[in-house]
Amino acid sequence: MSYVYLKLNHYVPHYNDHFPPGSTVKIYAEAEGKTKKQSKTGEYIPTVKFTMTGTMPTGESFNPSHTSSKLINHDSMLYKETYGVITYRIGPNYKIGDYRFRVEATDRNKKNELIGRTPYMHFYVDENATLYPPINYTYSDLTIEPNPVVVGKTVTVTVNVTNSGGKGNWKGETVYLDVNGTEVKARRTLKLENNENTTATFRLTKKELGDVPAIINISIGGLNGTLVLQEKTSAATPTSGAGTGTTGGATGGKQKVPGFTAVTAIAAFTFVLVYQYRSRKRRERNRRKKAILQDKRRMK
Repeated sequence: MSYVYLKLNHYVPHYNDHFPPGSTVKIYAEAEGKTKKQSKTGEYIPTVKFTMTGTMPTGESFNPSHTSSKLINHDSMLYKETYGVITYRIGPNYKIGDYRFRVEATDRNKKNELIGRTPYMHFYVDENATLYPPINYTYSDLTIEPNPVVVGKTVTVTVNVTNSGGKGNWKGETVYLDVNGTEVKARRTLKLENNENTTATFRLTKKELGDVPAIINISIGGLNGTLVLQEKTSAATPTSGAGTGTTGGATGGKQKVPGFTAVTAIAAFTFVLVYQYRSRKRRERNRRKKAILQDKRRMK
């Protein structure tokens, strides 16, 4: 025979053996009992009585019991497994402390023969007991992509969330995201078992990030990251002036001088060289002619 705390209707499995005053303890027990064929249905049904006996911290005894004919299967067998649920209500003024108990099972189809007994077990009435286990959600691995990003683009933020406390969490944890200290997004509530983890994902648009270049702080669960929001880059436009195929500005193209093309510049430079060369030749001829005239005068 075995027992577990069982979820029944609006009850939830309790994570330990401490209960607050005013709560209800339900104990689930199983046993194998002899079956008896029912004349109306033809089913073979065991009839086992489960009895819980124990003592309170005051020394008083208690013995709630439950008779069960709840089947685990419908096979036509001489013996079948059956189960029962024992309910024990802890009054609001019950004594704080240790409640010692055990469960016995007797078979009514065998003249109330004792078929099983648990060892003594305990539960505790504790005014500080809570319904939910202590939880400890931790956050790690905050990522922001892409980063840096151009104004107007969508940014994806992810974070790893782990519950590192208790044996499960029935209450849940809501993950919040802050932009520059202001809460802008809240993901659905996470419900993680002990040591279970998941990834929370947020997508941020111009609505949350704004539409001007900035350095933005993003934080989740005590983790912080920086997003660089950059200005949109515009394509370079052609400059005015003669000729085609050149651009100015940040593209690094050659800037044009209005009315003065590269061909004109080369032709003008060549003209200057030719003009200077011809002028030099003319001066040399004049000097030679002058020297010849002077020699003729001296000979006379």
